[in-house]
Amino acid sequence: MNQTASDIGNNSSGARQDIKITLVSFAYFFFVICSYYVIKPVRESLALELGSENIPILNILSMITLIGGNAVYSLVVGYFKRDIFIPFITKFFVLCLLGFWVMFSFIMPIGTSTAEIQPVAQPLSVLKVISITSYYLWVNLFSLMAVSMFWSFMNDVFTINESKKLYAIIGYGGLVGGLIGSALTSMLAKTIGTPNLFVLAIVLLYPSIWCMQYIHKNHYRPEGIPQAGNQASPAHPPRPWDGFMSVSKNFILILMALEMFFYTFSSTLFSQQFNHMVETELGGVNERTAFVAAIYGKINIVSLITQFFVTRLVMVFANPIYGLLMLNIIQTAATLLMLKMPSLTIVSWTIIIRYALNYSTGRVLRELIYIPLDHEAKYQGKGFIDTVVFRFGDGLSSVVIFGGLQLFSYGKWIDFSILLAMAAQFYVIIKAANMYAERLHETGTDGVEPAPAGQ
Repeated sequence: MNQTASDIGNNSSGARQDIKITLVSFAYFFFVICSYYVIKPVRESLALELGSENIPILNILSMITLIGGNAVYSLVVGYFKRDIFIPFITKFFVLCLLGFWVMFSFIMPIGTSTAEIQPVAQPLSVLKVISITSYYLWVNLFSLMAVSMFWSFMNDVFTINESKKLYAIIGYGGLVGGLIGSALTSMLAKTIGTPNLFVLAIVLLYPSIWCMQYIHKNHYRPEGIPQAGNQASPAHPPRPWDGFMSVSKNFILILMALEMFFYTFSSTLFSQQFNHMVETELGGVNERTAFVAAIYGKINIVSLITQFFVTRLVMVFANPIYGLLMLNIIQTAATLLMLKMPSLTIVSWTIIIRYALNYSTGRVLRELIYIPLDHEAKYQGKGFIDTVVFRFGDGLSSVVIFGGLQLFSYGKWIDFSILLAMAAQFYVIIKAANMYAERLHETGTDGVEPAPAGQ
């Protein structure tokens, strides 16, 4: 059937509008992640003011507060529509950043030109601990809510077919945002001072509200519409035990939960070594902020490279899940090196390479596990693993670190703990890959196409 001029014009107009929505979504994710990578290095730097040996305590507190924070977030989301609660929560984050700028600029100054940390009276030392602890916990809440809120909004706005085409493109907005945010922080930390980075984060975060409102008005779909036989699901299960039950009755999900646990457990142990070396080898808060920001910048650069090359190469394998072994092997090799000659260079580049591969390749491979599984496993089980199990691994590792430091101080016991976790994870990945192949054969989905890189 021949198309009329009107049909062609409508199709052209629709295509232009789709491009606009995609670009605005890219910008939305860019602004969220770019602001996050400004405040994240500040979190790491300020935490070291309390001593690297106390960071495990902060992680344990974070594990606890994230449960309450997620409950409040779920309550707000349940009561209000997205065009109300997303701008409201984002403006709340902006107001918090303004408060932290006032706190660390005037009430408890840090990173001044005369001294990295101004001497404070004894009564203010408690304020210092409370302020830095509050900021550390707040950044973790921000990372949970802001990123989850973004992807929940995307899932509401785009159809299934649209998401398959566009999520990979939109995801690059986060990678570019992380790269630029880290670069800005690294360059500006020593010139404008750490406190003024909060102002930069405000400038970067606020435009995300405009992006959200533009998408909502110009690409509107009623919230929660079931489509193509798939019931729309919230970002987190409405009842915490639903996710647990979904995992407990599915052996593949149990293996994925163990893989996530060992990854987080070992990463936290290794990061503690990094924190200790940064604390002892670098001078003041501005120098540490710039150094940590540079690390995050390199992570995002390597992520862009590995997403183009490594992820695509692994997808060619008959069973791509074995690609998760790359993360395991890198961590194992680096830990063995640390046993021989511990250095900040080794631990820094291990974090860069391992995190970059996890952000690009690891996340995509984990998503493949859920393709041949049922709806409940894809949403409730996956949600439980990505949130509760992830934070449990981080929290339990922090408990081990805190107890170990009380008994042994820093030493090789950390490296041996990582190697033990890596041995267990190696077995779990092999088993999960085999069960994934069996599941594909049983369901007749051997020919399922892998998700696009970065999706």
